[in-house]
Amino acid sequence: MWPRGAMDNASAYGAEDCRFESCRGRNSFLQISTMPSYRFEAARGPVILARIPLKNVFQAAMSMPAIGVLMAFVIGYSVDTGFLYNYYWRCRTVYLPSVSRLLNLPLERILWNLLSLSSVPLQLMVVLRQYILTFSTSNKLQFLRVVMVISSVFQSLFLTLLATVGERESGEFHVAFFSGFAVSTIINYTVFTILMRFTAKDENPKHGRRRVTVLLGLVITLPTIFIAFILHNVFCVKAAYEAFAIFEYLTIILIYAFHVSNFYLYSDPSLKILVCLKNGKTAAVRI
Repeated sequence: MWPRGAMDNASAYGAEDCRFESCRGRNSFLQISTMPSYRFEAARGPVILARIPLKNVFQAAMSMPAIGVLMAFVIGYSVDTGFLYNYYWRCRTVYLPSVSRLLNLPLERILWNLLSLSSVPLQLMVVLRQYILTFSTSNKLQFLRVVMVISSVFQSLFLTLLATVGERESGEFHVAFFSGFAVSTIINYTVFTILMRFTAKDENPKHGRRRVTVLLGLVITLPTIFIAFILHNVFCVKAAYEAFAIFEYLTIILIYAFHVSNFYLYSDPSLKILVCLKNGKTAAVRI
């Protein structure tokens, strides 16, 4: 047997020098045993799958239908010119195409349906932002917030129906869907303007004035469209259909002017839509 002191010296010597094979193995074991260990567990909180800037969502939701209309005009005036001028409609020959007729031509309709229907889910994201933006503890304003959301849903619904049921399928249903879209649009824009007036205390007054101006324009153009449509289809008044087409153009321009006046509400780069995964399932979208 080795003396106790010799063993201690050998251990100390081996720990410093590690010349002996057994010593090297022992030190290797000590090094391995002191390595950090990791344990993998399921995430307790939501896992963020994507961060989408709200500005991009707003731009896509508003631009996709507009691109569909512009592409329909380009194709219609370059390929289908014969279907746009001097065509017989209802009771007489008309000389100016309406947007409704243009969007119901075969190729133009495919593009319009594809882009407008694809924008509907994005528009609902914009509505969610409006609902959060106009928060208030007032019962009256809470009621208006609900009206705003419901009118937005109907607005998207009637836009979808307008894209799927055109003048060729049923002129009566097409007009009814357009009427529903017009009424829900007026209600939505009016309620949103009122809510922003009472909830956005720090807003620049010029934004409110722009909304009111556009809203007044829509109050003029939308009833004029209905009056011109009735004058043409019921009484066959000369130039009534052309007036219908012109005011339809103006209405579309005013609708987009209203959206442009609200773009600053979505332009903050810190506003993002977070798509989360919680407990293996995609959680609700957060803004």
